[in-house]
Order: sequence, then structure tokens, then C-alpha cells
Amino acid sequence: MTIPRLQQFATLAVVLLLLVVLFVPLPSCSNEALVEKPAIVKQEQEAQAEDPSTNDLLRAKKIMVDIKGAVKRPGPYSFRLGDRVQDAVKRAEATPAADVNQLNLAARLIDGQEVVVPTKKQDRVKKKSAGPVDQAEIPKGLLDLNAATEEQLLEVPGIGPAKASAIIQYREEKGGFATYDHLGDVKGFGPKTLENLKAYLIVY
Repeated sequence: MTIPRLQQFATLAVVLLLLVVLFVPLPSCSNEALVEKPAIVKQEQEAQAEDPSTNDLLRAKKIMVDIKGAVKRPGPYSFRLGDRVQDAVKRAEATPAADVNQLNLAARLIDGQEVVVPTKKQDRVKKKSAGPVDQAEIPKGLLDLNAATEEQLLEVPGIGPAKASAIIQYREEKGGFATYDHLGDVKGFGPKTLENLKAYLIVY
């Protein structure tokens, strides 16, 4: 093969290579893939970071409440931890004569609690002298972590304003304490503190 012939073949090969480079598209990621992949990765990381065990336990814990008074269907009912007096009144169906304004509908239900729905004609003074009807009987010296007020918590030895506030905040964020040991999830409550507070606090 002569040199001119080789030059012709070399020229033709260069031209073909240029055509391939210029007109054949190379594989590339779409803008959609570039945008969605970081979002998917972020969602997966957030899902892995969350520990659902505590929330599942809270949702699974059941309490029993006895509903009486001006309701259509009185009797004991099963509720989830974190449910309110309003939920109890709704389940038992208040009668037209009921005066639910006398109740604290936002109060949390406690296991073993007796909720008495008063009537509009009921003597409020008499009711007050007989004691609150929407509070569970708690053994003396023991406060329910899911129902104690901030003022009550401050009376417990070893609990100051910061710790009492932290307990209230935990209840609002998590819906309540499933067990007493979950108090250890609150900042400032270590193993020694938990052991000391067992004589004063309880979870029903």
C-alpha cells in the first residue's frame, strides 16, 4: 500500500472520529435525577435517625377510665395514654342536660380515673366541697408523671424549676411517659436521680 493511500485512510478515520464525537450523545444524568437523589438520601437518613420504639410504646399503652354522670353510655372505657377528658366525654356521649364547661376538657386521662359529667342544674358549690371529680386518686406521696402540674413537681425533693419544666416539655412533645424509666430520656435525669425519685413519682 502506497503512502498516499495510507494518508487517505488516516484522513477518513479522523473524519469519522470527529463525526462520532460531535453527533453521538454521551450518556448523562437528567436534571430530575440530580435533584431527587439528594432528597431521597436525606429522607432515608432522617428515617434511620428516628427511634420509633418510644412512640410505639406510648401509643400501645392502654388505660381504663370510668365515665359517669350526664352521659348516654356510662361505664368503663379503654383509652390510649395521652388521651384527654374531652375524648372521654365524646366516647360516652354527653346528654343535653350535661354541663361540660364544668370539666377541664384538656386534662389528661389517668388510669383508674373516674370522670363524672355534671348537669347544668348541679350545685357547683357542693361539687367543689366534695373535691374534684375529674382527677384520679393517686397514692399519697406519689405523683403521676403524666398528670402532675409544674407546681406539684416543684414540691418533689430534687426537682427544681428547670427539671419540672423539662418534664412538662417532654410530655407535650412525646404525649406522655410510657414507663417511669422514660424519665431518663429527659435532660438532667440520670440513673442516680431516677433511683432517688422512685419514692415520689410513678407512671400509671
